[in-house]
Amino acid sequence: MRPINILYFLLPFLGVSQLQEKDAIANKLFVCYGKVNPELITGYDLVILESEHYTSSEIAIFNRNNTKVAAYISLTEVNEYASFYKEMAPYTLGKNGIWNSRFIDIKNKKAQEVLLKVINKIKQKGIEGLFLDNLDNVSQWGNLRNQKEEFIALLKRIKVENKNLFLVQNSGLFLAKELKNITNSIVVESVVSAYDFAKKEYAIRDINTQREIVKNLRQAKKIAKKPIYIIEYAETSRMKKMISREAKKIDFSVFVAQIDLQSIPKFKM
Repeated sequence: MRPINILYFLLPFLGVSQLQEKDAIANKLFVCYGKVNPELITGYDLVILESEHYTSSEIAIFNRNNTKVAAYISLTEVNEYASFYKEMAPYTLGKNGIWNSRFIDIKNKKAQEVLLKVINKIKQKGIEGLFLDNLDNVSQWGNLRNQKEEFIALLKRIKVENKNLFLVQNSGLFLAKELKNITNSIVVESVVSAYDFAKKEYAIRDINTQREIVKNLRQAKKIAKKPIYIIEYAETSRMKKMISREAKKIDFSVFVAQIDLQSIPKFKM
């Protein structure tokens, strides 16, 4: 799982020519953190977007044309471009230099209140789902590994105070049991693909690594008993087709896009 570097600026609406070709396994999930024309995004089971780019009327279009719509939020990191960055900064514990973000001190009650205000702002736009990023920060390898229990307690509080809120977790398979009755679905990145950030190159994972990841996914699905979606990354149409073919073999819904997730996918020939 990688932290998402969200850019808080408005992109121009993207044209119909940039829509990716849908197929039976790829039309369930759509993810984009840039601004797109909401009229172009239709028929998806789950749409994940950056709520700051849209008005309430635009969110209504997404809601009308798709089954579920979830807004991006990280409960463990705050990006320097976030509208609430200055408010949250005093309650952070260190910097993630790769993504220009800071780790949130989840134990701090004031930090929790800031996050709850952000969630209320999202809900006021008509969004009834949250895409929870950076859960792996509270894993045994994460920078907030000592705040796992506080993180789970915060999620429980969010669920209790927002009965109709649809929660989507990004990765965090190690929390499958704890979040069984809290989150509604799971998204996992890069099962088949493997982007090299140092070289800025797209690649395919070796088959043994793929099998190990798929094994973990199936175990998590058995425990959690909820839908699992996959986000994969590709630059060319050839690689996109290869990823889609492999995804069909493992029977998970897949969305293939470019690594920045800032636009409707458009692949090079």
